[in-house]
Amino acid sequence: MNDKEITINNVLRHSMHDFLNSLHLIQMNLDMGRVEEAKKLISNYSSKCNQFFDINNIGLSQTNEWLQTFSMRYNKMTLVVQTSLLSSGANKYDAALREYLECFLQSIYPNLRGYQEQLLKVHIKMDEQLEIQIEVQGDWSSQPWMEESFTTLFQIEKQVNTENELKLKLIASERLE
Repeated sequence: MNDKEITINNVLRHSMHDFLNSLHLIQMNLDMGRVEEAKKLISNYSSKCNQFFDINNIGLSQTNEWLQTFSMRYNKMTLVVQTSLLSSGANKYDAALREYLECFLQSIYPNLRGYQEQLLKVHIKMDEQLEIQIEVQGDWSSQPWMEESFTTLFQIEKQVNTENELKLKLIASERLE
């Protein structure tokens, strides 16, 4: 993990690099006559953009910033974000959620080992209540991780804790208005 401050220039540079890579991948598929694969890539990239706007729109802008800069700080892991957002008003949970995600990753990241893919999945669900499903798959040495409640805003429900998988759910303490 890189402890340097992430500047706007770093983020823009990283984003432009990813954007160009995406365009090259689409172009390569088109050059090879794989039109359906190119369309699928465009659809995936569009979905990622929509997720970005949806997460901001529900009030989780700090969490969204953390998710969008994840690969700049945690390059040994792959992040997959899913959303099921039907309402808004999550602003009061934003700072606490971002802080929990950061502390959680800092507690497991130094213990990653091996050459298998290390995957973090974050599924943000919001209907009447905000729920965040966090799943880590990979290879790490055993270590304690944050089980205790870090704030009164969320309850933590541990679902799986093995040598290759951690799975937990954060549940907002109050229903949304």
